[in-house]
Amino acid sequence: MPSPKIIALTGATGFVGRRVVQRLLDKGYHIKALVRPGSHAKTIQSKQINWIEGTLCDAQSEASLCAGADMVIHMAGLVTTRKKSEYYRINAEAVGRLVKAANVAGVKRFVHLSSITARQPELSDYAGSKRAGEGTFSRKLGKMRGVVMRAPAVFGTGDKATAPFYTLIRKGILPAPGGRNWRARKISLIHVDELAEYLTGPCLDGSCDGRTVSIATRASITWHEFADECTQVLGRPVRVLRLPLALLYPICAVTSVTKRVAGVGHLTLGKLREFLYDDWSIDTDLQTGIPLQSGLKKTILGD
Repeated sequence: MPSPKIIALTGATGFVGRRVVQRLLDKGYHIKALVRPGSHAKTIQSKQINWIEGTLCDAQSEASLCAGADMVIHMAGLVTTRKKSEYYRINAEAVGRLVKAANVAGVKRFVHLSSITARQPELSDYAGSKRAGEGTFSRKLGKMRGVVMRAPAVFGTGDKATAPFYTLIRKGILPAPGGRNWRARKISLIHVDELAEYLTGPCLDGSCDGRTVSIATRASITWHEFADECTQVLGRPVRVLRLPLALLYPICAVTSVTKRVAGVGHLTLGKLREFLYDDWSIDTDLQTGIPLQSGLKKTILGD
């Protein structure tokens, strides 16, 4: 029998990464996973996993991760940080170095997890860095087969960033930013388990080679439609609470300063511009076919 394929991972201890690790193990792959030195996040122990301590900014760590690997799934990145330069250092420059290391190691396929915000790089430093990372990925790919997965908003249990949001939903409140045409704004959503399945399925089997792809549990949904879905899950009303921009802009302006000075806060002006963008939907043909309420039930109720 041929030896099991080896998948090199970054971001394996994150919200999405933990699901990806488990699915790869279930599918019989062997894993090499990069983890920060001294990290206590090695939550899954298996003979099929080789945890490699290192960082994305260290050439030796990248070379060690890619050595002997058949494929790479790159999921690590900064979602929030103090400075624009830090976003680009990790979300763009580090991508190029890792792709180079993969080429040198003879890796056959490289899967790069990006963000739907890369569609509009002018909105925020984060969005701009994700688009830059995609560009670096394409330029450095060489003879490797490659896939860019632009994930829409990811939801599911275990995500600390969105936990307060779903706590409010359990109380019957869905906060939404106001502003012009706020009722018509569209987003797309993907449950973390479905994203993990796609990353370890079609993205690895060659179905997506050479493409920039997106999938969604719900390809297009407004805030009020989302509230209706949550109402069905809870069996009691969930009402949209419109947050006026006159309130949000001052709060985000202050948060932008505290983030830059002390690294505190998440809802910056850049993040607000992402929330206010009118259409983050994707093609309805790219829906997974799994009911949104199924994923919401797990997320809201913990089922």
